[in-house]
Amino acid sequence: MAAQSTRKLAVVVGAGPGLGASLARAFAHRNHAVAVLARSEKTVQSVAEDIRKNGGDAAPFACDVTKRDSLDAAFAAIKKQWPDHQLKAALFNANSPFIMKPFLELKEEDVKPGVDVNFYGAFHFAQVTIPLMLEAGGGFLGITGATAALKGSAKFAALAPGKFALRGLAQNLAREFGPKGVHVSHIIVDGIIETDRVKGMMGEAKQPDSRLQPDAIADTYVHLAEQPRNCWAFELDLRPSVEKW
Repeated sequence: MAAQSTRKLAVVVGAGPGLGASLARAFAHRNHAVAVLARSEKTVQSVAEDIRKNGGDAAPFACDVTKRDSLDAAFAAIKKQWPDHQLKAALFNANSPFIMKPFLELKEEDVKPGVDVNFYGAFHFAQVTIPLMLEAGGGFLGITGATAALKGSAKFAALAPGKFALRGLAQNLAREFGPKGVHVSHIIVDGIIETDRVKGMMGEAKQPDSRLQPDAIADTYVHLAEQPRNCWAFELDLRPSVEKW
């Protein structure tokens, strides 16, 4: 039996149905206890229950990443839940509201949530998780990005600035903490992720393999987390083969 000090913990913020749930399941399958976080504990309760039903170890926690005190409280509860586990994977998958408007129709309150979640949320998350991974001798910080992190399209001014800032922060963290053993990766998700919500809004995909599958994306995160230190990837972009880019 492994010593208690080697027990691994993964934390997934933004772990609701879709990619977040797939990330939680994927790391549970790799022998991590998994803390699943969302603004409402009810949102991630079923994710944790599903993992436990399949033999894994998981628990839900409520957390607003835009507020440092909320994040600190969640991590205090996580520590109480798993006092002998080491944080080895921290996955930032939080989503801001999707607002698509002509620029001249935007108000400050349309833009602020994207910056608050994507930049300040990731800033708080990294400040809490990186010290824990340094204590554990290293770890993986995976950050979910988007096409809007690379190009600002028309009517995307409420989203792109926050995503640009998130990518820049990820680069800062990778350069500072990579030599100290924390592997930071920014994963650009370019395309529509297949979820029940998407199918409810858009119907079934009209073309095979035209939507990203959450479990397939999650497999990529696991691959990144398990890369040897002599061959780390900072940035990957993922898209269906039929996606225009």
